[in-house]
Amino acid sequence: MISIALLFLMLFFNAIFLLMAISINRNVRLQQENQLLSMQQQRYESLKAAIEEARQARHDLRHQLCQLAALAEEGNLEKIKAYLSGAVSRIPSLELHFCENRAADGVVGHYCALAKREQIPFSVQLDLPECLPVDEINLCLVLSNLLENALEASLRTAPARRRIELTAYLHGNTLALIQVENTYDGVIREKDGVFLSSKRKGEGVGIQSVRHIAEKSGGVSTVTYQDGLFCAKVMLCG
Repeated sequence: MISIALLFLMLFFNAIFLLMAISINRNVRLQQENQLLSMQQQRYESLKAAIEEARQARHDLRHQLCQLAALAEEGNLEKIKAYLSGAVSRIPSLELHFCENRAADGVVGHYCALAKREQIPFSVQLDLPECLPVDEINLCLVLSNLLENALEASLRTAPARRRIELTAYLHGNTLALIQVENTYDGVIREKDGVFLSSKRKGEGVGIQSVRHIAEKSGGVSTVTYQDGLFCAKVMLCG
């Protein structure tokens, strides 16, 4: 009887230790997920601020040059007027419009401008309405992560091979489908389904964040790479 009692006691303590270990692992995982989401939220807010600041700066510069052109016209300074007129016409209009959703449109426009600055061909097919069935912040985080990864990979690719293609649209009333393709040179480092960062030691944050956002919404994400072409597909659920 004593042996049986000791056996049950040992089983009882083992069960308690197992439950404690499971609880600790769950808490650690939740803490890591919360930290990751917090980092992504800060990144999203910084990106929005940068987009708005650049938009306002372009607007202000164009307005100032128009005012100077008017002043030069009043003073009959033809050379100054011609110079300012040419300067205004040379200011690129980066108010690119891709879809009706302002947040997604701003994110894609930001990375499209960066790609154009680096002379990277950037193809966009964006069909997203003003009101989305999925979380708008999550959608923008997925777009920014995938496009930033694609841009960084393109900068490490031979100029003649550079290419980024983005497709995003709604399927039915509850799903958002996103696909980003880009060429790459070099080797993709992956271990047990986890992509390793090419900029530092450890896991890559971008793909990991995209996977976490997709799974949290009830969706899924897949990544394939072959023959110098990297393709990420994400399904977000509303």
